[in-house]
Amino acid sequence: MPIFETPRLRPVATLLAAATAATCLVATAAAAQAAVPSGLPAAAAAATNSTSSLLARDDFAGSTRPLAKAAQGGSWTTWAPNGSSLLAGNGQLRIADVPAGQGASQLLNSVSAKDVSVRHAFSLDSTAGKVGLYQTTVLRRQSNDARYEATVIVDTDGKLSLRINKVSGNATTTLARVAPSVTAAPGVRLEVEAQAVGSTLQARVWRTGSSVPAFQVKTTDTSITGAGSVGLEQYFASSGRSALVKVAYFQASSLTANAGSSNNQPTPVNSPAPTTSPSPSASTSPRPTNSPTPSATSTPKPTSSPSPSTGNTGNTGNTGNNSGLPQFTSVTTNGFRHPGIVNSVSSLDEARSNALAGKQPWAGALADLKGSRFAKLTWTPKPVASVECGSGANVGCNAETDDAQAAYSQALLWYYTGDRRHAAKAIEILNAWSGTLKEHKFDTRTYSNGLLQAAWGAETFTKAAELVRYSGAGWSAADATRFENMLTSAFLPRVQDGWKAGGSNWQLSMAEATMNIGVFTNNRAVFENGVGDWRDQVKSHIYLASDGARPLVPNNTTVTPSYLGTYWKDPQRFVPGLEQETCRDASHTAMFFGAALAGGETARIQGIDLFGAERTRLVTGMEYNAKFINNPSASGWVCNKPMSLGGNGYTYTWAIGYHHFAGRLGISMPETRKLLSTINGAGSGLHMNWETLTHGTA
Repeated sequence: MPIFETPRLRPVATLLAAATAATCLVATAAAAQAAVPSGLPAAAAAATNSTSSLLARDDFAGSTRPLAKAAQGGSWTTWAPNGSSLLAGNGQLRIADVPAGQGASQLLNSVSAKDVSVRHAFSLDSTAGKVGLYQTTVLRRQSNDARYEATVIVDTDGKLSLRINKVSGNATTTLARVAPSVTAAPGVRLEVEAQAVGSTLQARVWRTGSSVPAFQVKTTDTSITGAGSVGLEQYFASSGRSALVKVAYFQASSLTANAGSSNNQPTPVNSPAPTTSPSPSASTSPRPTNSPTPSATSTPKPTSSPSPSTGNTGNTGNTGNNSGLPQFTSVTTNGFRHPGIVNSVSSLDEARSNALAGKQPWAGALADLKGSRFAKLTWTPKPVASVECGSGANVGCNAETDDAQAAYSQALLWYYTGDRRHAAKAIEILNAWSGTLKEHKFDTRTYSNGLLQAAWGAETFTKAAELVRYSGAGWSAADATRFENMLTSAFLPRVQDGWKAGGSNWQLSMAEATMNIGVFTNNRAVFENGVGDWRDQVKSHIYLASDGARPLVPNNTTVTPSYLGTYWKDPQRFVPGLEQETCRDASHTAMFFGAALAGGETARIQGIDLFGAERTRLVTGMEYNAKFINNPSASGWVCNKPMSLGGNGYTYTWAIGYHHFAGRLGISMPETRKLLSTINGAGSGLHMNWETLTHGTA
């Protein structure tokens, strides 16, 4: 069950100025007037008599009408996508029909406060079906849109996550996060309070009618010091679905710091004080600086998960004898952990320590890397402006995949050895391509491999760029930005949303490439697009008996139920673990698993448990296919021809999946273990690169 991350809500704010005149919903002032907000909790309603500290309030009383003017605090400035509605009346604000992947906002721009408490209550008509709601309280919003926010994330099964974010420019930085012991349910009202007092930021969420808890998440930041406006925002994850949001009331009050508070919490003037003492659980303590991020997933958090960052600089994670080697700077931007594409700080630190200590298989894998052609300091990149690949063209195809592997290899060598020449070489390769490449051509005749080629390049280039950017390698911010621009212009249009006519290795490579681009560019919508594609395609490309007599028909493809047999290369029957290209050859099957497992690992680092969602399917598929690579004459073969290896592509992967399922979770996978002991998975090919070095298992 996934936990969604902080969305990129900048489009909502950016469109406000231009869209308000056209889309702001207008009503008469008389219709918006109300006396004391009847929807407020009793204590808060009573506090409305003290107007000296109350800045804004609205209980959305009166008859139903478009949201316009608050009972106190001036006019609402609103934005919602076409076809959506923001209707107030009868004691609630109804936010309806906001599509997945889009957001809405309700801001009180005439309110100005530095030290402020904002409270509201909301409920959902449904929490099922991957809703993925981000319900955000806006604090201290400046004229340049810099602001603090507290976001409640409603996950797939109603579990909650609570975050405090800082928005500045195009970056959203998660300052603190927690998974409170509160759940949502259809129609259940949740109370939310968020405060900004001086440099202190804190928030809490609880069910209406229950005791008010101590603040569950708290942090400090001195970046946004001036007074600003307040409001609400909603966003539905693109990998989820829309749902009706009902806001029962909204209230903003001015605050002053209470220096004598025993728990150093600002005391709200117009909000009820906590009625219970802080729980000893992590959810009521200040955010951890070195513990795994609390997760709302249904499976335990792996103990090797990377530590969360506290902002744009943080824990390097390097210890012991490796302290003289390059150290990563852990960064969290827009909810993304960096480095966070396949590799995390903790996983690389552990692997490097093992390799340098001479432990196997890491030490042998490092030796293989040092001896490879991609490790040569004489490597010369060969970028082209237009990559053209297919039956009728071959321009830049081999050069791109080779240079991407070389860049990643050099980045790893910089991290493992500390030789800055490798850092410089990786930067040289990345800059050469970002300064040259403009497009990947694609059509179904001459440039028929254009989409897959773009996926392979993006999968591997991003892994290299992520390591270089956050390891102190000396890559300039301007060059990193130019690389981002290349990804979004020359790669992303070719890989997002997959290809309707593609097989399994195409679909998963394109999904992983999209996820990687989303992480590197800190683009939440792009990342979630890739996650959604991963979910759609993995479940329909490995067969399980629970699917029925035949595999699931893949979404968003030209495959029909009558075409399934041909699409799966005409097996004699479908058996658990059979992969869509098993009957083609082992190497194309491995390309699928390589992308699926690497994508799952990236999602895991970013807090989304794709591995848990498809654990049975992935483990069964790995074991079934490894069995016949180990012994082509083994029983249970269902294809109409003997197992074909299809080259050596099958030797480059499997380690990431085995490391997670067998190494972290303790699942027995004897066939995969046997295969890894034979091939070692230490090499690099296309998008499957040095997996034993980074994700080896003793």
